[in-house]
Amino acid sequence: MPPRFARDEGAQSLVETALSLSVLVFLILGGVDLGRAYVAQVGVLNAARAGAFAGASQAATTDPAIASYATEELGRTIGVDPALATITVTHTTGGGGERLLTVRVEYPFRTVVPWPLLPNALALDRSAIFREYP
Repeated sequence: MPPRFARDEGAQSLVETALSLSVLVFLILGGVDLGRAYVAQVGVLNAARAGAFAGASQAATTDPAIASYATEELGRTIGVDPALATITVTHTTGGGGERLLTVRVEYPFRTVVPWPLLPNALALDRSAIFREYP
């Protein structure tokens, strides 16, 4: 004769709930990490654009000031530490003789959960190129 709990349908429901909740938590954490990576990527792109625009519009006239604009913009992104970012400012001359300003922002992103068989770190890297006006 099987024990009473083996005949009870409540025990089966409890096991099914435990199994489905573990899958649900796994999917939610994966979605959170994916969302955080997307937000960080957009923040890195916005920081590069803000720095390049500040330099091209003469709001910032030196490379450290341009990098400061980019760092300030990156700091507005939730969950991103701007101190970890590497910001590079370069000035080049284009084919038509125009001066170009390039701001490159690199940021190391880490996931909340160390996922098995997936990379736990991403190197986010974006650049913005603006024409400088004298």
